[in-house]
Amino acid sequence: MRLFLLRISDIFEQTSKKIRGAADRIQPTKSVTFLDCEKQNWENVRPCFVLSTGRSGTLLLNKLLLLSPYAYAVHQPKPELIRASKRAYEEISISPEIFKELFRSAREEIVFEAAQRNKVYIETNNRITFFAPIIPLVFPNAVFIHLVRNPADFVRSGIRRKWYAGKHYHDIGRIVPLDPIIKQKWDNWGSIEKIGWLWNETNQFIENFKQNLDSKIFLFVKAEQLFTDPDITSKIFDFLQLNNFNRQKIEKLIRKPVNVQRKGSFAKYTNWNYSDKELLRYVVPLAKKYGYSI
Repeated sequence: MRLFLLRISDIFEQTSKKIRGAADRIQPTKSVTFLDCEKQNWENVRPCFVLSTGRSGTLLLNKLLLLSPYAYAVHQPKPELIRASKRAYEEISISPEIFKELFRSAREEIVFEAAQRNKVYIETNNRITFFAPIIPLVFPNAVFIHLVRNPADFVRSGIRRKWYAGKHYHDIGRIVPLDPIIKQKWDNWGSIEKIGWLWNETNQFIENFKQNLDSKIFLFVKAEQLFTDPDITSKIFDFLQLNNFNRQKIEKLIRKPVNVQRKGSFAKYTNWNYSDKELLRYVVPLAKKYGYSI
């Protein structure tokens, strides 16, 4: 494991040097250099990372943010860290320094590019969620948005995409239980329980991360409100210190659903039978904390 991550980190670092050299040759729009950022330990930037399960409105949020000329919002930056995300969930508490360097090498150039353009870097990629514990070590002034979606809708989406069925290419990066008690149950669980567990475990990971940080650097957002209420986007703009909020453009964008799933078939939660609803309630205790009645 350690050698695997070190090799990845070395590859990112080699790429980093090439991109860094190219970036420094570009005429910047803001008088800042990569060396400036490193000397200041990246305290001169205030990037935002959206922590979520995925399938929770991250693409819509990205499009809403891009309505501001001051936002450098990315939804699927390269590398996405799909496989590494799962490793982070499993071992970041054991080898934080390795994951810190891996994340730094994967993201410092793009954060620098945003700084050069005098924009706020915002990443809505859910794969960075399990890197959260080391992000403040890389970017000390980073802020975070915790984006949550109704677990029933999340589970339905995951079932329609055949998660945990060995048929979705992102399954290589999908987490599985570490708790020995849950591991014993895992093979006997169906899709509702597995995907529900994923929702709860990911959000619990985020909750654990939030506990020891200043609440001022976190914003909690429910996807359902993001989908319908322009005031939520206004609140996000304020949190990120973005100007040029345009209500008319926001309203126009949220009227047209983004990233709507058209493949796969599974009943809406209201049409589930009682036993299936009970299966979900059992594995998503955080639903009550977030105000979801399921």
